[in-house]
Amino acid sequence: MSASDFFNSPIFKAFNKRPTMDEFLALSRRFSRFGLTQDDIRDAIKSACDFFNIPQPRMIQDLTNTPGGQTMFVNWDRGSYYDDVLCFNMQQLVDMKVDTKEAFSLVMTHECAHRVLQNTQFYGPNNGAWEQELCCDYFMGVRAGLWNMDVSKVTMGLITTSGSQTHPEGTLRAMFIRYGNYHVKEMQQQGIPLTIQNLITEFDKYRLQILLDIQREQRKYFRF
Repeated sequence: MSASDFFNSPIFKAFNKRPTMDEFLALSRRFSRFGLTQDDIRDAIKSACDFFNIPQPRMIQDLTNTPGGQTMFVNWDRGSYYDDVLCFNMQQLVDMKVDTKEAFSLVMTHECAHRVLQNTQFYGPNNGAWEQELCCDYFMGVRAGLWNMDVSKVTMGLITTSGSQTHPEGTLRAMFIRYGNYHVKEMQQQGIPLTIQNLITEFDKYRLQILLDIQREQRKYFRF
């Protein structure tokens, strides 16, 4: 779905309004079966935004009961944070072992990294789609390393996923999360400022180190 299709969709229009009390209570009951509350979800997304020092998204979109609903980031203007939408499907996440507030917030860190990188071009097949996903995974690991967060649920869930032309193999993704998790502490010890650009540079160094492994997996989905 393109950004224009999304913003004109009935789903967007239905949620782009203040919920009634009945709707609010229905949402609260829906999240409680996953062990989370609406406040948990709001707090988890806020902390992910705060990590990058970026504003909250224009809208948080719950696609849990929407057929084909995916956890993803949607935006209209690549140069702005103020039209961004964060979408999530709790059932999809729970199926991937993301069943705690902390694990949910780490996934939202990945999506917020997409927001930060929305105007960054990566080199690789399909306009660097895999490379951007891996960079977002790396940032997830960086946050976990700095905030002492447990990445085990997220990495174990990803390992079970297969790749596509837009998303890398789960085993590769887990590697970048783990690398970010421990490497950011090495950066601190070496006195490297933890700027977005420096972190992207360190990500790219690691990408080049294992480039042959990445390309071997990409050949399953791309012809090169």
